[in-house]
Amino acid sequence: MSELGLIILAGGLSTRMGRPKALLPWVNGESLISHALRKGLDADVKDIIISVGDDDRLGLAIQTHIIDTLSNNEKEKVSIVRDSVGRCGPLGGLYSALSVGASPAYAVMAVDMPFMDVSLYYEWLYDLDEDNWNAIVPIGCSGQREPMAGIYRPSIAPLLQSVIAGDDVSLHHAVDIIGAVELVDAQDQNHALRNVNRFEDYQWARALAENEFRRVPLISVVASKRKTGKTTVVTRLVSELQQMGLSVGVVKSDKHGFQMDHEGTDTDLAYKAGADAVAIAGPAETAIRIRTKEQLNLYEISQFMPVDIVILESRFQGIAPIIEVTREGHTETLISDSMDRVGTIEIGKLDRDVPELVRHIQEMMRSLDGRRYCRGGSPIMG
Repeated sequence: MSELGLIILAGGLSTRMGRPKALLPWVNGESLISHALRKGLDADVKDIIISVGDDDRLGLAIQTHIIDTLSNNEKEKVSIVRDSVGRCGPLGGLYSALSVGASPAYAVMAVDMPFMDVSLYYEWLYDLDEDNWNAIVPIGCSGQREPMAGIYRPSIAPLLQSVIAGDDVSLHHAVDIIGAVELVDAQDQNHALRNVNRFEDYQWARALAENEFRRVPLISVVASKRKTGKTTVVTRLVSELQQMGLSVGVVKSDKHGFQMDHEGTDTDLAYKAGADAVAIAGPAETAIRIRTKEQLNLYEISQFMPVDIVILESRFQGIAPIIEVTREGHTETLISDSMDRVGTIEIGKLDRDVPELVRHIQEMMRSLDGRRYCRGGSPIMG
């Protein structure tokens, strides 16, 4: 089989998320659905079916804001399908798409699996010795089947219809019924199979995606007012992350100016004489002092630091992902965007809030391990 079609399941009720998943913003100006669609188009998939359940508004939004912006050649590859049966969850979407599909087989990509790679489907397909299968389903690291990332032949549509007519309309049950299912070991692809069911899952997945292609990953700590406790939070995070084996950098701004050298030192005299930059290297630390015409961009500074992760401390909105610090009776409103904010820390409840936050950062850094290289930084913890 030389080609696969692609079914993007985007019509879920999103009950655990609390809002429609498909249109949630992702990175680089994309939404989750446009991100999934772009993956298919970039992989030169010529038959892409977007399943939108029975949500007319979702279908219209995808058509208007995404498909209508594609080139004519790309539009020819994409179609939107509404469920032809009553609400049966992902099984109804799969059945409705397979019923109209013209490709010999379809890879299925749930819209809430933003790290899925289209090339994996071909890898699983070509690893099989036989071609007499109805479905190919990966097994994740938990040992559980992941049918939302499987490959299915349209010929199973009548079998799926019989499952829909029964009491158990789960996709897992359908896999038990259709027969000739090939299971493939995908335990090494757990990152690709990761899904985002809850808003917290989405926030940290987006944080990971934001940091995935930065030279040095970062997280911002912000507060709406001075004297809220940003520096207290930053120093606590530095201490706990370093205990986990991470090297940590901190970048902050000072609009009032500062001096980093001592009066009368050799470097201070050279700087005052007009040197544009001076540096001094000692056995345990190095300092560089650079003359600038304007305040440098904090993000650009962070990307040259020889560390595993940088914490930006700012009174402004910061750069995603963002942690906002609050103080009871001192801060009334949050200044960060809820989509960019991965958490809040109440300064009076550090022992409650910090450990959970550190756990998420540790998981993010472990996921980044192997997908980024910080030149000059110490190895990310194992």
